[in-house]
Amino acid sequence: MQASTDRSDEELIAAYLLGEEAAFGELTARHLRGVYSFALRLVGDGAAAEDIAQEAFLKAWKNLKKYNETSSKFKTWLLRIARNTAIDYLRKKKHVPLSYFENEAGGNMLAETVADEGELAPVLLAKLDDAKELRLVLGELSPKHREILLLYYTNDSTFEEIAQLLGEPANTVKSRHRRALAALKALIAPKGDLGTYT
Repeated sequence: MQASTDRSDEELIAAYLLGEEAAFGELTARHLRGVYSFALRLVGDGAAAEDIAQEAFLKAWKNLKKYNETSSKFKTWLLRIARNTAIDYLRKKKHVPLSYFENEAGGNMLAETVADEGELAPVLLAKLDDAKELRLVLGELSPKHREILLLYYTNDSTFEEIAQLLGEPANTVKSRHRRALAALKALIAPKGDLGTYT
């Protein structure tokens, strides 16, 4: 018999749906840290992030029969649930305007022309000495810019996966990524030694 740790997400889902209760627990253990980290970076509150992660897994469990592996990876589907749960939390707390969640129309032509340098964000973020500085800088970005950078650089999601998660065209996601990098560079580059963040 194949070891459970060797099974893919889809194999675990199939096993769970066939009655293997422990399979969903393994799925949860595999993805809990990523979902919690994603929620924490979106809402900035550890207790709220725990609640969001727990609710996201509960929703995933209730809707597991609806998951379609041909339309997205399980991780992408799960992060979409977590994102929507975080949006609900933020709306209730009124931390961000509802208009934040509408799709972008048009865009900033200057930002659109910024080169999409894959190494830019990791290099810039490497200048921040600790997690506190990172949280402060990311907190200065708009929620949309923060979200795209977190998904791409900390969750290792591709632009196509992010597009599925956000329900937007891949080109829109790529454009937002370029704008987010430009905003990040504007925040970090002038700081020099980043003394204002310590």
